[in-house]
Amino acid sequence: MAAVRDIYDFIDRIIPFGTQESWDNSGFLVGDPNMQVHKIITALDITNRVIDEAASENAELIISHHPVIFTPLKAVMSGSPVGRMISGNISAICTHTPFDMSPLGMNKGLYELLSSPLGLSEGSLPLEETGEGLSVGRIYELSAPLSPEETAKRAKNALGCSAVRFSDGGREIRKIAVSSGSGGSFVRLAQKKGADALISGDFKHDAFIDSANDGFTIIDCGHFHTERIFCGIMKELLSKEFPHITVTEAKSCTDPAGYIL
Repeated sequence: MAAVRDIYDFIDRIIPFGTQESWDNSGFLVGDPNMQVHKIITALDITNRVIDEAASENAELIISHHPVIFTPLKAVMSGSPVGRMISGNISAICTHTPFDMSPLGMNKGLYELLSSPLGLSEGSLPLEETGEGLSVGRIYELSAPLSPEETAKRAKNALGCSAVRFSDGGREIRKIAVSSGSGGSFVRLAQKKGADALISGDFKHDAFIDSANDGFTIIDCGHFHTERIFCGIMKELLSKEFPHITVTEAKSCTDPAGYIL
């Protein structure tokens, strides 16, 4: 049987925690490194619902994308997610920006979902290079040009979004940048690198205004829908390395936002 530290060490080998951004807090954040693990749950976020699920399934470890401790904690209450994990003997490993940048992580997953619907080329360029062959997002050429609206429709269907927002840059999409999560800070960089559009999430109002003025298309598929693939990718990686451990995707890992269409 493997302990929490063994699982942490495996993840660190293939998706090194040392590659995280300076502002991030990825790693082993809660629990006992010597705890023997029989069951793991993967989740995008460690919410109270995910903790309930882990407790009901007798899972000793939750592996999430977003850190359960991000900003410094000045107190830990018994009813908080961290407090509940400590009292329930549930550990947490979080893989935020290392997974975003890894060729085994978010870049790979998004390409696999979008490549056929959008006709993405196999070759790509890094959107923002971080060294060691890592990048936050990739830029792809399309096999055939698409209109901004058609690109948005295909991205919506491919990622399973309830809705998407997009700005129409007024020109066909021939080269597209793709970045998970919150990509508003990459709009100018994507333009500079020759992309006609950027697929990401969490774009602010000013990004839509600036993009429209610049003749650039942004497609907001939402933070959740551009990153929920984490759960399945991490499950697959862990199941191959630890076949004796049961690894499941959290059923309670759902879009925290509701929509009226």
